[in-house]
Amino acid sequence: MPRLYSRTDAGRRAWDTQNSLVPLDCRRVLGFVGKDTAPRDIREKLGWSEAALEEILKELEAGGLVKSVETGPDKNTLDFTGNFLVADIEAAQQRIRDELDFTGPRSADDLRAAREKK
Repeated sequence: MPRLYSRTDAGRRAWDTQNSLVPLDCRRVLGFVGKDTAPRDIREKLGWSEAALEEILKELEAGGLVKSVETGPDKNTLDFTGNFLVADIEAAQQRIRDELDFTGPRSADDLRAAREKK
């Protein structure tokens, strides 16, 4: 599953001070990690293989210099490959209009019931 990487405070300090305890390759990668950075963006800039970058990112994460979050297709991609029926969309719009119809008379009991429904 794809991951996004962000530099931690420790990673920022290591980058800012160019700490020699952090290997040069790790510092190079650290310089390209911002907030929610995709590995492909770093690979494009460095010209490294996926395996080489993955190894460095794992090392940085183990050292607490970066953190990552898993992404998934439901978070990053939209799927418009299904069939949409205009009638279904119109019916959904009508249901929403009916639910939001405030033109009729409302009693205090109706308002309380709606509030309690939440």
